[in-house]
Amino acid sequence: MPTNRLERFAHNLDWNLLRTFIVVVEEGSITRAANRLLLQQPAVSMALKRLEQTVGHKLIDRRPGRFELTEAGERLHALCRDIFTAVVRLPEAMEPTGHDVTGHITIHTVSHALNPDWDRALAAFFRLHPRVTAGVKVETTSDVIRSVERGIATLGISDGIIPAGLSCAPFCIETYALYCGRDHRLFGIDGVGLEALRGEPYVSFISDVLGGPHMGPVTAVRAVGSFGQQVRAIAFNVEEVLRLVIANAGIGMLPVHLARPALPAGELWQLPPYRDLPETETFRITNPGAALNPAERAFLAHMANVQPFRHPAS
Repeated sequence: MPTNRLERFAHNLDWNLLRTFIVVVEEGSITRAANRLLLQQPAVSMALKRLEQTVGHKLIDRRPGRFELTEAGERLHALCRDIFTAVVRLPEAMEPTGHDVTGHITIHTVSHALNPDWDRALAAFFRLHPRVTAGVKVETTSDVIRSVERGIATLGISDGIIPAGLSCAPFCIETYALYCGRDHRLFGIDGVGLEALRGEPYVSFISDVLGGPHMGPVTAVRAVGSFGQQVRAIAFNVEEVLRLVIANAGIGMLPVHLARPALPAGELWQLPPYRDLPETETFRITNPGAALNPAERAFLAHMANVQPFRHPAS
């Protein structure tokens, strides 16, 4: 395309259409995108149509029971994420540099991801850089990954399937087991077989979805053991799953090291499988394409060599 046509295209493009397109792709639905954008569904559909007319390509294959990006849509979505990351980082990228490191860092994390060495390194960082401020936000697996992809988070701490475009390093490793509460019919019974669990109400993490995008070892145990199909309660953090299992809303998978204190207290009872328990790995993730302020650069460099922590399995 000649330079003058490229310039005319950039001049005529409504950049808000790109933001709408990102949200539509993230939500996988025109209706959900409209709810998130606080717009009417026809307005979002029209915006998508205008964008397709502008770029000259069909971007999403939308038919009954089908919602998939076309090849052109995949390419545009990747470019849009880079654009959004650059725009959202503009104010912090313009921060002046000086002898004293200043700026704000933002960490988005799944709940109860613990690493003692990380905490010690974090304390040392704030001693070295007293003018740096920080914010921590607890989110679901999908939201942490999305925040890092969009450049909203300096760093994410997340389990799940990490997209290839993000940098990741191990943060901690946890072993999970299946438990029931004190009022459950299997509480206190040794040697229960997996067949006894079929049809039992289950307490699930939001990301713990059979066949979901972040299906990991914990979810795989449900599939192999043929339990957990009847999800009675859902929570996005460990503390609430633990509370719901103790309250006998259903059986549920929990990190062994977090459930351990509730066993002698008579609040939880371990169920099968008893051997070859699943391990989940949590990662620290960053976006290599994000424009960082001085505080963020110093923070990532300071924390780079923190080693992963393996929580005891027994």
